Amino acid sequence: MGTTATYALDPRTTVLIGGITSGLMALVLSLLTRATPLPVPGLWTWTAGAWSVFGAMLLLGLRDWTSNLATITLGNGALMLAYILWLAGTHRHLGQRMRWWPWLTVWTLATALVSWFIFVEPSFRVRTVVVAGLCAYLNAHHALVLLRHPRAERFGQSIGVSLTTTWLLILCAVYGIRALHAAWFAQGNTGLLTQGAVQIIYTGCFTICNLMLVIGYATTASDHVRARIEDQAIHDPLTGGLNRQALMDSLERERARSARTGQPFSVAMLDVDNFKKINDSHGHPVGDRVLVHLCRRMSALVRPNDVVARYGGEEFVIVMPETALGAALLAGQRILKNAVQIDDQALPPFTISIGLAQWSSADTSVDTVIARADAALYAAKANGRNRVELGGSAISV
Repeated sequence: MGTTATYALDPRTTVLIGGITSGLMALVLSLLTRATPLPVPGLWTWTAGAWSVFGAMLLLGLRDWTSNLATITLGNGALMLAYILWLAGTHRHLGQRMRWWPWLTVWTLATALVSWFIFVEPSFRVRTVVVAGLCAYLNAHHALVLLRHPRAERFGQSIGVSLTTTWLLILCAVYGIRALHAAWFAQGNTGLLTQGAVQIIYTGCFTICNLMLVIGYATTASDHVRARIEDQAIHDPLTGGLNRQALMDSLERERARSARTGQPFSVAMLDVDNFKKINDSHGHPVGDRVLVHLCRRMSALVRPNDVVARYGGEEFVIVMPETALGAALLAGQRILKNAVQIDDQALPPFTISIGLAQWSSADTSVDTVIARADAALYAAKANGRNRVELGGSAISV
């Protein structure tokens, strides 16, 4: 007499437990959207996807307890829609626009096929190939969006993005293997909740993967907020250059490097000539735009490892690592000539003055080299403005 294998956990229990847990994680994401001190692009869409997974898991788990329209058509439809929402959230998080209509068209066709193979030509095998195949493709595409993004090389610093990408690839493999299994082997016609090893492994795997993805999105949101707060802590809110504290930290690093390697570094201090007149004549908003324009132009003119920082008011400091005073003078001339070029006709013409100083072993602290650059700046002001000054030499434009 044959025996029937029994399992400690059946697919229905797995799916329903996964549904309840998904609902709790969706609630966590919903609370996170309200609790984050800074907006997180895409978080609302990820949250909508998490709620869609919750609804899908509950509907799928109710198979045989309610209508096929609800449990199979709507359940599978909600699951596929969740992956489209998660993909849209990631596009938004990365600052990209996603075209909705191709994905919604595919989703509509897939949902229609599921319905056809329930009510017209019942086939669990075909439904599995359609749903698992599309879900595999969606998750593979989603992972590639993350990996191909220009910031992908920085993802190693983001636990959330790394976690999300990893579980997207695992989920893609789960769905892909299930679709291939359904395509090659007979499936019977009992459905997702069949009491068998294949279905237990399948439902268990995609349930865990979905939960881990929700955790991944929550972690990505937290990473984003932390990175924004850290960025705001070191950058000037108006110009986008480094702030004074970050400047001093950079100078200390260069001082330590110079002590180790013997390589000099130079400091340029500059400000806008007659800036008060600009504010008085054109208003403070225009004056602010002049500072933003100047900072952006300087950032474009210096080397990638140079540091541009706002020192205070209309004063800026540029730190030039491994640069002697002669090379710093050439850089100062280039900045003096090109940083004041205006591409916005709403901005008034302006000039700048620059003071240069090189770190010396005689300097007792970074404040000393800053003071010498400041003295050179005041000399440039006294000698007529719109010039570079260093140790008595001056170049004007």
